[in-house]
Amino acid sequence: MRIRLFRLVLHRHSRDYIRQMQPRLVRSGASLAIAVILALVALCLNACNPASMLAPRPHGIEGKWRSADGSYVVEFLPTGSCSAKMRMQGREVGGPCTYTVDEDKILLHYQGMGSNSQNSTATWNYKLDGDNLTVSVFGNSLALKRVP
Repeated sequence: MRIRLFRLVLHRHSRDYIRQMQPRLVRSGASLAIAVILALVALCLNACNPASMLAPRPHGIEGKWRSADGSYVVEFLPTGSCSAKMRMQGREVGGPCTYTVDEDKILLHYQGMGSNSQNSTATWNYKLDGDNLTVSVFGNSLALKRVP
């Protein structure tokens, strides 16, 4: 009989204790889950090294460039392909091209950009200063800024 009474009292007390502790356990369980998630994120960031996963900053003239007024846009790809577009008299002209580059010259081979011949070539003298590219063609100078 005493054992039965003891079990009944213990059962009631343990049930009341669990009811009282349940919100604390849930809160501490949530805190533990958040801590585990943050630890996993930190571990992944450290292991994956996101800085190395980001696209590297283009070197040299590679990248997209635009004039201040937006009338001229050129993009130099690492493959040697490029795209040049210019807005003239309300129309956009331009298209694909290829390029080679040396210390101070860019040689562009236009492929049907509205030029007189189907394939024409132009030599641009250039000066690169960080995100600023100044090109000179036939004595005319054009300032371009790198587009992020």
